[in-house]
Amino acid sequence: MSNEAFLIIEDQKSMGLLLQSELQKLTSLPIYICQSLAETEALLAKDIEIVACLSDLTLPDAARGEAVQLLQKHHVTTVVLTGSYSEETRQEMFHQKVADYVIKDGPSSIHYAVQTLYKLYKNRRRHIYLLSHGSKEVSKLLGLLRIHRYQVSLYESLHELQQELLNFTPELILLDSADLFKEHELYDFVNEVRQEFSANQLPMIACETSQHITSAIKLMKYGVNDFFNTNFTAEEFYARVNQNIEQAESFREIERISQTDALTGIYNRGHFFQAGEALFTQLKTAQKYFFVVMADIDHFKLVNDNHGHQKGDDAIVYTAKQIQQVFSDHLVARFGGEEFCVLGEAADAAEIETLCEDLRKTIESDATEKTGVPFTISLGLTYSGENLEEAVSKADNALYRSKESGRNQLSTEF
Repeated sequence: MSNEAFLIIEDQKSMGLLLQSELQKLTSLPIYICQSLAETEALLAKDIEIVACLSDLTLPDAARGEAVQLLQKHHVTTVVLTGSYSEETRQEMFHQKVADYVIKDGPSSIHYAVQTLYKLYKNRRRHIYLLSHGSKEVSKLLGLLRIHRYQVSLYESLHELQQELLNFTPELILLDSADLFKEHELYDFVNEVRQEFSANQLPMIACETSQHITSAIKLMKYGVNDFFNTNFTAEEFYARVNQNIEQAESFREIERISQTDALTGIYNRGHFFQAGEALFTQLKTAQKYFFVVMADIDHFKLVNDNHGHQKGDDAIVYTAKQIQQVFSDHLVARFGGEEFCVLGEAADAAEIETLCEDLRKTIESDATEKTGVPFTISLGLTYSGENLEEAVSKADNALYRSKESGRNQLSTEF
């Protein structure tokens, strides 16, 4: 069982409870509240992994920021939340490597501080690739990213980074000082990345000196999302990094929603044809065999009429799950209503037909137990078609024959 938890250090009980309440909206992890330095020391001595802390700067028994020093000693990532602003104190806090320094001046600042704390927890699973070729800024960049708990990989070679992108896609690529690379190298790299990933899928940020701002602007024309000057503050740097990562995550979530069926979570018809066209062309070009399966729940209207629409939804969700499991290596989508479609490589026709029969038998035997409703499915299969639309049509014709021949069976059209 995980012993991870958040910590709030706040001597005002009402403020501590407010911060805890706001944080509980974002996480199910335990949230401890300490009102003094002594309570904090006692908590940190326990077997608890504090993933991030929101700390007041002054406490009854620690008026000079000793709580922050204690947290740093225990390597706890800390956001300082204080009631009074001092530029000298602010600079001192960032010198002590706190993650952020926030003034308690209203609901917006409370919201920001809590959101920042949760981001620090999420950042442990966010990867950033940093490309640097001996810049004097690289240590500073690495340090700042690690304070915010990002997983950082440093590359000095464009080729090495390109090879790594074949295996894993990070949340962000950070480019440090374009002038340290040969004139065309970095532009070619950005261009190649953009051929594979859009600006929304994989953001890139360039760091550049005032003397080479034109290089950064040119990189943006080639596909870099953002840039900042080497004379940056920690707060500016974090704001740009967070904004670019979160915009990309929002885009991916919108993309996921647009591609998937809301009820079952599998792909929808639109994405099937979008992704399927590319897969179909790839298989045809490589002179590999393909297959298309159409599947349909038998007498689905009776399921709805006799058992209610909720049971109808249960039947659709169960069928989708079974199809996804059986054809896990292939493209599966819900076409609408009770109809599903599968596209994939047919390396062995007998194996594909066995999968279809296994699916049919499983639903026939297990549907009642799993959903409370007895039902079966019919399937149509084809291995031919000049294009994806024709192949789907042939599989649909085969499905129609299964329906006409008594349902709960597989038919094939060659």
